[in-house]
Amino acid sequence: MTPIQQFKRQLAAQQLLDPEVTVIVAVSTGVDSMALLTLLEQLPSQQRPQLIVAHVNHHLRAQSQTEAAYLTKYCQQHQLTLKLTDWPVRLHPKTGIEAAARQFRYTFFGQLITATQAAAVLTAHHANDQAETYLMKLARGGDLAQLVGIQAARPFYTGQLVRPLLTWSKGQLREYAQAQGVTWYEDATNADVELTRNRLRHRVVPELTQLNPAFLAHVASYEQQLQQLLMAQTEMIRGLLPTVTTQKKQLTVDAWQQLPSSWQLPVLQAWLTQGTDTQFSQLKLGPVAHWLQNSQLPTGRLPLNHDWQLTKATGLVAIQPLKKRVKKLRPVEKNMVDLNQWQKITATQVVGVFEQAALPTSQPFPLTDDDWPLQWRPWQANDLVQLKGGGHQKVRRILIDQKVPVAQRALVQVLVNAHDTVLWVVGHKFSYRQPTTATRTVFLALKHTELKGAHLKR
Repeated sequence: MTPIQQFKRQLAAQQLLDPEVTVIVAVSTGVDSMALLTLLEQLPSQQRPQLIVAHVNHHLRAQSQTEAAYLTKYCQQHQLTLKLTDWPVRLHPKTGIEAAARQFRYTFFGQLITATQAAAVLTAHHANDQAETYLMKLARGGDLAQLVGIQAARPFYTGQLVRPLLTWSKGQLREYAQAQGVTWYEDATNADVELTRNRLRHRVVPELTQLNPAFLAHVASYEQQLQQLLMAQTEMIRGLLPTVTTQKKQLTVDAWQQLPSSWQLPVLQAWLTQGTDTQFSQLKLGPVAHWLQNSQLPTGRLPLNHDWQLTKATGLVAIQPLKKRVKKLRPVEKNMVDLNQWQKITATQVVGVFEQAALPTSQPFPLTDDDWPLQWRPWQANDLVQLKGGGHQKVRRILIDQKVPVAQRALVQVLVNAHDTVLWVVGHKFSYRQPTTATRTVFLALKHTELKGAHLKR
């Protein structure tokens, strides 16, 4: 099977060879993404999906403007829809700029796939990228499950994230691009061997490929075998869990100890993950297993992290949330936001700003580095909320329109940024923020407590 046939097969597997389907193509103007775009354009019209080209000008290099201008002209000439956004220099962090750039880029792709109702975002990751990822994870260490490489497809926002070029080597993509007369731009930073991935790219992978020309194929084979092994393990654990847990999802210590020793940690890990929605590394579960097996401690408590603890009694172990002291906010004061922490702001409202959705009703909200620190405070007469159309609305008007009783209006709190701009009228309305200007996305969450409740309802 030729690489082009494999490319088509991958698209067909994701049901993307359909002119009624829309896909977003992430294009950086490098050889990989330009080759991907060309491959898609050359599909027969009866198979070619509707294409939307997505490009982020990261403003990280002098030629960024040139690349954006070239792609704009290319899409005009090829009658392609282009969605372009900028990551302004003022929003660049001082450290971790690669991770921040990736977060900005994928947030942009996620917003596009949602707005356009596209079926997938396509990226040009290839076999060399897969090998580099494997080697980086091997060097870093961790659980076997963490060694899983780049997936050919995975869920992404309202669609899929698909990498149809994982069977292509970097050399094959370059040869294809040259044969098709494709114009592309080289990223000078890719030659900087001070970066770990670039050292692997320019030194380690070529050495291993020279040692064995089939190296990239072997990595792909290992990836497939590992995926199958992990799937089999998941199925086995799914069958074992009911044999060691009660209807109330408590772990029966005796039954768990009767499992073969090689299955005890994987089952324990799965039980903890299921009960806390938190990933635990098997490598760090040794002390937990020892505590479970310790007959000298038939009862007791063991903290797992800042959020969860285990309680043991009569041979049963339960997962329980740690009771946290919740900050109370007096109506006349401001209070700094503690990221990833619940904070009580009124007698019945508990709120939080989280890096991951804390509740199904959590609201994703884009922030910039200039927004921090955030604060909770009572609303004020001159407070305004940004509207999507570009205008503003007074918080007072919002409360009137929503028929909030006069006696309760004074209790309403707002979330403000470092410039005292209102981001959220808690329980009533969010300010509109252009998603593409954000450097990160947080989740704003609200839950209610009983008036007399000393503890949060969970």
